Amino acid sequence: MGSAIHTPDVREGASKVRILVVDDEEFLRSIVRERLVIAGYSVEEASNGSEALGLLESGGPYDVLLTDIRMPVMDGISLLVEWGKKSPGTAGIVMSAYSELDTAVHALKMGACDYITKPFNFDVLLITIENALRKKDLERQLDDYRTNLEKKVKEQTDIINSMYVRSIDAMIKALEAKDFYTRGHSQRVTLYSVAIGEELGMTRQELEDLHRASVLHDLGKIGVREAVLNKPGKLTEEEFAEIVRHPETAVRILEPIPFFRPLLTAILHHHERFDGKGYPARLAGEAIPLASRIMTIADTFDAMTSTRAYRKALPVADAIAEIRRCSGTQFDPDIVPAFLACQSKIVIPGDVSLPEGFEVAIPAEYRPQPG
Repeated sequence: MGSAIHTPDVREGASKVRILVVDDEEFLRSIVRERLVIAGYSVEEASNGSEALGLLESGGPYDVLLTDIRMPVMDGISLLVEWGKKSPGTAGIVMSAYSELDTAVHALKMGACDYITKPFNFDVLLITIENALRKKDLERQLDDYRTNLEKKVKEQTDIINSMYVRSIDAMIKALEAKDFYTRGHSQRVTLYSVAIGEELGMTRQELEDLHRASVLHDLGKIGVREAVLNKPGKLTEEEFAEIVRHPETAVRILEPIPFFRPLLTAILHHHERFDGKGYPARLAGEAIPLASRIMTIADTFDAMTSTRAYRKALPVADAIAEIRRCSGTQFDPDIVPAFLACQSKIVIPGDVSLPEGFEVAIPAEYRPQPG
């Protein structure tokens, strides 16, 4: 193993470092162990890769894995691969002969921090160990930095999103102040829409997006004049055009905010009709986003059962009959039954009131059966 070996000073903090020396040559293992112990390290031995993995299972983790390449039972390369799966924080160092340099380079690709050629000077081995430990420590610091950075970015993103939500919530309240008849409308549409989504078996993420889109679906009416929103008589063609633009207005308000972008298509198309006669794009059938098809039913039902400036609320039974009548034309015929079925399951929050006669008007075939 080379000449000019001298007894090294004990490394500061070395006693806390655990090293496993793996080599099928007992004499070499004992020499390396003796010198590393003199340097202050805590050292154990194994004669092959399989034995080394057993020690990792029973007494790990180790800070450094110092392994030969050619060994019986399990070679050093295989050991590095398996060890990396079980203990990625260990600094691996390969001991190789000059003729095995290509294999040593391959070991680096398998996760080793460094390699040292035999015969080696013990001082060089100590430096190699210290460099490997330093490299692993830097990797840990980098991982911690990335984790903390991701955490900080998420925290800042959450704060920004919270500010956006508060701003939009203020706009919704301003809209309700403009239009007395919209108070509670978005909450009820959200309640109905989510209930329909659950009946249809939508995923959790789909339900979350549907919930947010329903809350915001009429946000664009903030751009409609109050006189138009509260007009008791028939709207002029110009006034109706102003109302029709409200989905696009909502999209223009929300589009610059990344947090709301996944909701835009659902909001934009919540006034499309299943037969293609809706607005703004005259989409038909399944070309209309599923969330929009759901909100169309919920929105229409609540509009019919709410008192508006131009008419009184319809009885719930009449509104349900109208929903059923328009199944396949205005509404998706596969969603109408889900709407009818979910009404008996709707739980009413304290700040939302449902239309009088809501439950008793459920068609008999959709009521829960006793037993």
